[in-house]
Amino acid sequence: MDGILLKELDRLLRPNGYFVYSAPPAYRKDKDFPVIWDKLTNLTTAMCWRLIARKIQTAIWIKDNNQPSCLLQNAEQKLIDVCDVDDESKSSWNIPLKNCIQVRNSNAGSQKLPSSHERLSVFSERLNKIGINRDEFTSDSIFWQDQIRHYWRLMNVNKTEIRNVMDMNAFYGGFAVALNDFPVWVMNVVPASMKNTLSGIYDRGLIGTFHDWCEPFSSYPRTYDLLHANYLFSHYKNKGEGCVLEDIMLEMDRLVRPLGFIIIRDEEQVMSRINELAGKFLWDVDSQLLENKEKKMETVLICRKKFWAIL
Repeated sequence: MDGILLKELDRLLRPNGYFVYSAPPAYRKDKDFPVIWDKLTNLTTAMCWRLIARKIQTAIWIKDNNQPSCLLQNAEQKLIDVCDVDDESKSSWNIPLKNCIQVRNSNAGSQKLPSSHERLSVFSERLNKIGINRDEFTSDSIFWQDQIRHYWRLMNVNKTEIRNVMDMNAFYGGFAVALNDFPVWVMNVVPASMKNTLSGIYDRGLIGTFHDWCEPFSSYPRTYDLLHANYLFSHYKNKGEGCVLEDIMLEMDRLVRPLGFIIIRDEEQVMSRINELAGKFLWDVDSQLLENKEKKMETVLICRKKFWAIL
């Protein structure tokens, strides 16, 4: 056991974050479980995690805020290997696990997090590092607040009829934030070939993932009530065979439940092609005009998957 999965968890976990472990090594004294537990605690100690609770079959660690200095001391004692300085501008998709610990700046994450509701509106310095300024962030949030009101009016459904939502090109999560007062669960997807804005989404207290829409999205057993695709198709229009517009539409049809909605905004040429193909997918389409971020009118397709069955 080299602990590479625990080292990946350390990379994912923010300072003062918790790791909850529930498994036989936490409480069983037979077979090899005590040996596994000893290796587990030795590694978590070397990674500067602190065991704060252990009861019945569950153990809880906290990743201490003073971790950088602690890690460097442990690295000097050869208790842990430290990774090279990580470049956040590098690709984050399909990257092999590293058998080392990342040491972050001691100021990173050291400030106390605001409440979950306040975090939704906090501008992340990580976004600033990738070239997104505070004004863009604020205007994006205001824009989606307005668009959500239009969307629900055009779909003509109650708030409670939509539960599972996916934003297929989430940027920095403004669409999901605008849905905060709705009883919904939102999966934010950042296309792997676009800017790495996922860290900004996490800083807002939202959930999300990277994905390449030339590949199937791992969704089993979940289907979605609403898919939102904002300028997604145009990004993939030159990707070639296996990733053409029809392929992405087919994947969307798989992901959305019968009578579920798909809202699409994109270039006019793309929208025209989707409008032509939607009937073949048994989608009903309602074409509307709404203002975009530049205050210009653009086409928005409100699609609904029909309820059908093979008899």
